[in-house]
Amino acid sequence: MTSSTAPTAPAPTLRSPGRRGLGRYAATAALHAAALAALYVVCVRTARGQAAEDAVHRLALRSPDAGLPAPAERLLDLAGHLEPHHLLAGAAAVALAGLARRAPGRAALGLGVAAGTLGLTELLKLVLLDRPDLLEAYANGGNSLPSGHTAGVLGVCLGLLVAAPPRWRVLLAPLGALASGAMGAMVVADGWHRVSDPLASALVGTAVLALALALPWGRRGRWVRGRPGAVAALAAGVPAACALALVAAYAWPGAGLGAAVAAPGLAVAATVLLAAAALPREVRARG
Repeated sequence: MTSSTAPTAPAPTLRSPGRRGLGRYAATAALHAAALAALYVVCVRTARGQAAEDAVHRLALRSPDAGLPAPAERLLDLAGHLEPHHLLAGAAAVALAGLARRAPGRAALGLGVAAGTLGLTELLKLVLLDRPDLLEAYANGGNSLPSGHTAGVLGVCLGLLVAAPPRWRVLLAPLGALASGAMGAMVVADGWHRVSDPLASALVGTAVLALALALPWGRRGRWVRGRPGAVAALAAGVPAACALALVAAYAWPGAGLGAAVAAPGLAVAATVLLAAAALPREVRARG
């Protein structure tokens, strides 16, 4: 008597994102690059944009505080004590998050996102972009867009989200949003930067992240593409948050310096949360 065995289903394997999934990230990077260009043109290359930015900037330089609640003021003061060695420690944490789970590729990708965000920010600010003198009443002091301090913190937070296990994101995302948002608000409150500068850093960070995720990673890959809705929310949400921050800072002058400080901070914080939701999920092979 011949015995037969039922065929067993193949063990699930790690799937690559596929062309459509990679295309969504590539489209997000392109959209955010376009939004960055629009932000630069409106806020830096027009007299009206410069006038609005410089009015808030002068107010920040004259004001000892932004009139924010005491906990927010303490958080901004803490962000103001950031030093370069703190960023190096953050980069080391990115590498360790990937290496601890025996994923050197993920560690390298996370470090690439962190370094790419800060490196591209400095290249744009110091080499590629300038701030023309369109206003005679106020010396502009040179180009300040994007903000390097905001980009440094944001890049480390995005890199950690990439390198760390997905289950850690529920903790890392809000902490990263808090740290990045505090830095984005602090640089405006202390007069280091204009409102558009940390917003530009947010767009640089998400463009670098999306571009990194658009790259194919090996034949089998180790990514399952992020949920299309979450990727679409990242693509549309970050430019929308930046636009709303500009409206809150400049279109409602009666709101005072507090709104101009809180608006970019909230936009940068939202950037981290949207990025965390749009990151690819992973599937572990069984058997």
